[in-house]
Amino acid sequence: MDIVTSLLLAAVICVPLAHRLKMGAIPGYLFAGILIGPSGLAVVTDVQNIMRFSEWGVVMMLFVIGLELTPLHLWAMRRQVFGTGSLQMAACGAVLGVVFGAGLRHLAGMEWQMAILCGFSLALSSTAVALALLQERGVMRTPLGNASLGVLLLQDIVAIPLLAAAGLLGAGGAQAPSLGVIALAILAIFVGKKLRMLDWAAKTGLPEMYTAATLLMVFGTAQLFIMAGVSAGFGGLLIGVVMARSKHRDELAQTIEPFKGLLLGAFFLTIGMSINLHEIRESWPYVIAGVLALLGIKIMIVYGIARLIGLPHYHRLFFAVTLAQGGEFGFAIFAEAWDNGLLSLAQRDLMSAVVAISMATVPLLLKALEAMPARLGGIKGMPYPPAGFTDEATVAASAERKP
Repeated sequence: MDIVTSLLLAAVICVPLAHRLKMGAIPGYLFAGILIGPSGLAVVTDVQNIMRFSEWGVVMMLFVIGLELTPLHLWAMRRQVFGTGSLQMAACGAVLGVVFGAGLRHLAGMEWQMAILCGFSLALSSTAVALALLQERGVMRTPLGNASLGVLLLQDIVAIPLLAAAGLLGAGGAQAPSLGVIALAILAIFVGKKLRMLDWAAKTGLPEMYTAATLLMVFGTAQLFIMAGVSAGFGGLLIGVVMARSKHRDELAQTIEPFKGLLLGAFFLTIGMSINLHEIRESWPYVIAGVLALLGIKIMIVYGIARLIGLPHYHRLFFAVTLAQGGEFGFAIFAEAWDNGLLSLAQRDLMSAVVAISMATVPLLLKALEAMPARLGGIKGMPYPPAGFTDEATVAASAERKP
């Protein structure tokens, strides 16, 4: 069967079934990926190439979020990014680095530098999973959403030196991000806006040309940042922020939405396909221990941070659970470490399995929280946006939009 047909068929069967079971879309995509992936029916085996293609869904999602973040709004979020984000990364990275560093050195004979790097890599959260969960519940413009986005943006920045470190620790080395290319990429964004490429496409009266111009703008910017050694998602977010005050903003969001949804679905499918069931069967005690340690440590630390920054009590556990899973950057870091001889294939698959299973578990935990009353530690019946609350980032965005 054709690969595209297989992906679509698996998604159309599994995702509606997951919805009927009230599990949400993400577990459905993940299960579909496991079913047709190399560890399942092996209908699809070339996971890496599909992963590279599907990661554009994350770029598009960040672009759409960027369209909602005017420069003033983004500046107003500096405390969430550099305050909350730095605190989360430092605290989770330190604890996970020690716990997983000691465990991996003892169990896998791993060098201490790589063991600690693995711990810090696990401190990263999945941008795709977290933002999808927040958007499903309509809480992106609440203090919960702003704090989560701030943490995720900081993690995207920190992921670059972690990825570079995985190469520098190995025999092959890695290129550091090029500041010159980054500057040229940012310059190209503003030059492109001044040239009004979208206006030219709109004047043709051909919808397909406007779609092509939109995709070129997003993909082109992301590609420039990849060449600079920086996250493609950061490039997508930046061009979204630049276009946030454009007259084309609403049309851009509508144009990109169908592509974003399909590619994000493909991304979650490939996460499911990347789970090595054979490795899980062989090392299941370590996998279970790793997942429980990862989720437990991050939930406790992030919950404490939520209290520290003053999130409403009924948002704290929601915030902690949403950011508890491992992130997609973890797969890239583990793959880079394997390429450079720092991890064995079994170690890479074991670490990737822990991340993937944590990504599949968090949506289920959040569903369980929504079904539990507050007196038992859940969030059933609790309001997502606090009544009468307006954070400074939202105030800044509203002020900037006023004529």
